[in-house]
Amino acid sequence: MELRTKLGAAALLAAAAMATAAGCGGRDEDPTPTPDAGCTGVCSTDAGSDAGTTDAGTTDAGTANQIAATRKLSFSTKATLRNVVVSGIHYEKLSDQGNGAWRSYFWVTDPASPKEGLFIHKFYTDTPESYRPQIGDTVDIEGVFGTEPNYEPFSGRRHHLANQRAFNGAPAVPLAITPKIVDAGVDARPPANEVTVEDLTASLAVAQNSAAYLGTRVHLAGPLTLTNPQPTQFMRLDNEDAGTLYYGFEVTGGILVYHDKTRSRTFSDGGTFEGCDFQKAALDGGAVTFPNGISGVWDTYTFAPCENGSSDITGCGDNSSDSGVPGITDKRYTYTIIPQGCEDLPGEVAAPE
Repeated sequence: MELRTKLGAAALLAAAAMATAAGCGGRDEDPTPTPDAGCTGVCSTDAGSDAGTTDAGTTDAGTANQIAATRKLSFSTKATLRNVVVSGIHYEKLSDQGNGAWRSYFWVTDPASPKEGLFIHKFYTDTPESYRPQIGDTVDIEGVFGTEPNYEPFSGRRHHLANQRAFNGAPAVPLAITPKIVDAGVDARPPANEVTVEDLTASLAVAQNSAAYLGTRVHLAGPLTLTNPQPTQFMRLDNEDAGTLYYGFEVTGGILVYHDKTRSRTFSDGGTFEGCDFQKAALDGGAVTFPNGISGVWDTYTFAPCENGSSDITGCGDNSSDSGVPGITDKRYTYTIIPQGCEDLPGEVAAPE
């Protein structure tokens, strides 16, 4: 008799709280944005090691299609986004300096153009320092367009708005966020874009400045099947975990799912998080399906190996700047669905007979 077990939805807030509790120790006291020695998320506000130009003046893209216009700017160009809505949180941490400052890396979507989204990189010193972005908030943002540094293990090369770092004697300029509507709740974010495997496959074939749905929440229609629990693109390349640790799985049509917010884990401080670990279920012999599809943010993925072989991929202090997609020569990044919690992965597991 086939045994079917439905893995329940773990609360997103619980996962976020656990990640915050786990801490990002290391360099919170630094007066300027620097890679954080212990962070589990993005840890730099570098406007982009791929940057192509210096400050080209402020570009205010206006309303509809403002994010699409921003993605086509030269790197290091100032840009302003107006009335965009926080649609996902990548990583957040309260400063341990007791000043109430928050670091937060998150996505925004433009309700006037709901197929357009962008990653935002807020450091502790970006203003307002005490602002903690919440899904559903409406904000204006002024910052510099660029990419996450190439050496970031998972989000490197991703388009973003960030602060303007000090350059050629010019002072650093903080990313400026103007909260307009706060505490509106997750229902205030634009609905997920309904997509098919064909839609996302077409997006995979083009660069970030023209890829459809990039930086937005999508809902990939079901039914879907977990077809590969250990795709090469998600393979860890360095240290003792090389070839044994994979950061996500693959579903019908070759679509990658990055499971950082949904996998079960044990943190360095001894805390644990019990997620909906479908990769583990599949490796244990279960047949995993998603009858109602999968939701999450559609954005880039790359891997930057740790040069010194440390088991702490985000805190080794020396990740390779030559990041890329494991197993695919000369491919610098690919795209993946990034579920925000187990509620985005309503899966079922049929245990082996």
